[in-house]
Amino acid sequence: MGSKKIEVVCPCCETKLQVDKKTGEIIWEEKKEKPMPSLSDMVNDLGSRQKEKESLFKKHSETQKERSRLLDEKLKESLKHVDRSSTDKPLRDFDFD
Repeated sequence: MGSKKIEVVCPCCETKLQVDKKTGEIIWEEKKEKPMPSLSDMVNDLGSRQKEKESLFKKHSETQKERSRLLDEKLKESLKHVDRSSTDKPLRDFDFD
């Protein structure tokens, strides 16, 4: 009779898994050891993250400026269409007495 387990290697993290054929449950896993990054690699990674954050901030700022401009235009257009011909004061409850 054959083995009741299958060995699989994850394509993403290269973890070795033993899976039960019948249930699909993971019986055992062996994670691949990651080498410790060098200090220069960590500094370079930090620099690239900083540039990415600055780029996101700049993009967000431009989006907010554009949104503000669009809202101003909507307001101006709405004000053009307001009926200002009516000069009557609004009625108040005590005006009916």
